[in-house]
Amino acid sequence: MQTILVPVTADPSPVAATRRAADLARRMGARVVLLHVIPPDSEGGGWEDFPAELMAQFDGLAVTPLLRRGPVAREILSAAREEGADLILMTPHRRWQSVGAKSFPRFLLHSVLCRILLDASCPVWVEPENGAPSQIRRILCGVASLVHDRDTISCAGVLAQKLDAQLALFRSAISAAIAVPGHHEQAETWQRDMVAAVVTDLGKLRDELSTSGEIRVGIGSFAPALLWDAEAAPAELVVIRRTSRDWGRDQTINTLVRGAAMPVLIYPGAPPRAVVRPPPRRLSPRLARWAGSALLLLVLLSGIWLVHAALAPMRPTDCKAQPQLCPVLNGFLATARQRGLDKPKASPRK
Repeated sequence: MQTILVPVTADPSPVAATRRAADLARRMGARVVLLHVIPPDSEGGGWEDFPAELMAQFDGLAVTPLLRRGPVAREILSAAREEGADLILMTPHRRWQSVGAKSFPRFLLHSVLCRILLDASCPVWVEPENGAPSQIRRILCGVASLVHDRDTISCAGVLAQKLDAQLALFRSAISAAIAVPGHHEQAETWQRDMVAAVVTDLGKLRDELSTSGEIRVGIGSFAPALLWDAEAAPAELVVIRRTSRDWGRDQTINTLVRGAAMPVLIYPGAPPRAVVRPPPRRLSPRLARWAGSALLLLVLLSGIWLVHAALAPMRPTDCKAQPQLCPVLNGFLATARQRGLDKPKASPRK
């Protein structure tokens, strides 16, 4: 980790983010890039509006100040790519709440931070704005997939070595109450076997990646179980992998970033695969002629049916309701009633 990008604002200043960035830079020997983005509809000034205490926190460190103007989220992502940032460190403070598009994700999380979490190509560190950052002694890495979380575990292991912290791997198991409902004794046995299988699989993965750490298993949904374990056995940092670029599908990030009282590191995971779209299909000339002929025939039959329905003679019941339209038929019906022709004849008895 050689470059840390820290977006900052003049009012209010993200004190927790700058303190954490300075501490990480000293421990890892990294360069700090302080980025100040002026929104298009704002008349903010440059670095002269920042307090002197902000730059004093980075004494003795390599600091690169940047000043940009434009949409905040877009400029942060662009600066991260241009500067080759290995980490973006932000806080969900109220400044990010008033900037950006007024869309539905803003009700879940601040709009700028939401886009950074979903679109960043490097890990994103979300530092809670709750005073002075605590020293990181224990890192909890959530493992949602034994296949796709290998890089996430490696990243957490490197951080644990650099920060001299203990690493713990967490994975959730299915609840027996859902898998085996109505059978208490069988559910307990099944739950023990499931937890033992999860511990065995995590142990093999840990040995393959040459990492050392505690293995912890939760019961139930992944995100709530991970959050509960991080608070029960206090962890100063939670590391997870971004599973989707769609905010509605990745409920783990939403739950942890909103509910965790400790920092959360979101690893971007594998880049999205390029979607190859097949060329559009075109109808052959022969099939197009057949389709046109069928459509023309359908329209012709519909027209004939409508004309027939309009010119067809009215039924006798309609003539009773409107006698002025069918005088001949009404006269025939009156003669039939007088002669009793309208009554059915009785069948002869044998």
